[in-house]
Amino acid sequence: MTVPNRLRGRRAPPGRSGIVVLVLCSVLFLAGTVRAAELVRLPPIPVNTVRVSSGRLPKIIAGIGTVTPLKSVTVRPRTSAQVESIGFEEGRFVSKGDFLMQLDTRELELALRSVTAKKDQDEAQLVAARRDVERYGSLAARTFVSPQAIDQKVALSRQLEAAVAGDDAAVGNAQTQLRYATVIAPIAGVMGFTTVNVGALVTAGSTDIVTITQLDPIAVVFVAPGDRFEEIREALKTDIAVVEAWSTDGARRLALGKLTLMDNFVDPANGSIKLRATFENTAGMLWPGLPVATRLTVAVRDGVIVPDKGLPRSASGLFAYVLQADGTVHRQVVTTAFVRSGFASVATGLSDGDQVVTDGASRITDGSTVMPTDTTQGRTADRVETGP
Repeated sequence: MTVPNRLRGRRAPPGRSGIVVLVLCSVLFLAGTVRAAELVRLPPIPVNTVRVSSGRLPKIIAGIGTVTPLKSVTVRPRTSAQVESIGFEEGRFVSKGDFLMQLDTRELELALRSVTAKKDQDEAQLVAARRDVERYGSLAARTFVSPQAIDQKVALSRQLEAAVAGDDAAVGNAQTQLRYATVIAPIAGVMGFTTVNVGALVTAGSTDIVTITQLDPIAVVFVAPGDRFEEIREALKTDIAVVEAWSTDGARRLALGKLTLMDNFVDPANGSIKLRATFENTAGMLWPGLPVATRLTVAVRDGVIVPDKGLPRSASGLFAYVLQADGTVHRQVVTTAFVRSGFASVATGLSDGDQVVTDGASRITDGSTVMPTDTTQGRTADRVETGP
């Protein structure tokens, strides 16, 4: 059969059966893809979580300070003499009033006897002068003596009264100097080094005998940023200004005390303010001159406590991955009051009992299915050291 020239080179249109075949193939391909996706669904992502709870978290100002004794006295003699005996040992504790040293008293005893004799002499002259005043008074009444004579006797009597009063002062001073020959401890504390030995000549007010340092209670002087003085002053008023003294490496807490003094000005040179805390030191953990790290509590906040590592940061702020009942996580935006020692006090966003992802957050996103492999139970606030 001969094909007409006008039909040569033209392609016949596809039949309806070909279109149906294409549609069926597409449907089968899509169904297979969905089924394959179901078969390769990812397993739950392992994470560590913590169950948060309400508690109290202190707001801390950290610093560095130096242990400083509240009392330290350098004992010096108050009279000049030779040392006869020493009644203390270096490095030992003494109580207030304990015997420390005895000085030679012979010159002092002679000085006391001398002023006492002078007083006795003046008192005898005063007795005689008073009797003259009485006699001259009776004679003046009968005009046997002139008024000038009686005035002279009265004046002499008064001079002798003044002399006796001066003698009393001299005797008292000599007695005091004699008491100074026995040196006693002015405060309770630990003795330091001494360079004075028996037989040495000590000079009043210039020879250093020994230094006594009070160790209990004791103080720590430290500094804080001056722009936080309002927080510190408020903490002092509300009696929550607890101070912890730690070793400088942060390994040990040495003592727990209270802030007792805030300086009355901010140092313009460095913008800091000087503070002093007082500590009971019965265990002797604090020693004068020792550098320590300080942690001053200026506020205590009640709220939900969560480990700081459970709060990742994004461009919009802090958030937490909260575990849901179906095993997925929900990304929850949170706000915090402050952070201390790896824990945060959450103001909004979390509730008591929420289970929050702490490790593995970088591998998940909102809605991810997770499998907790290590859940910290109990109250997170119990592990926060808040002081008394």
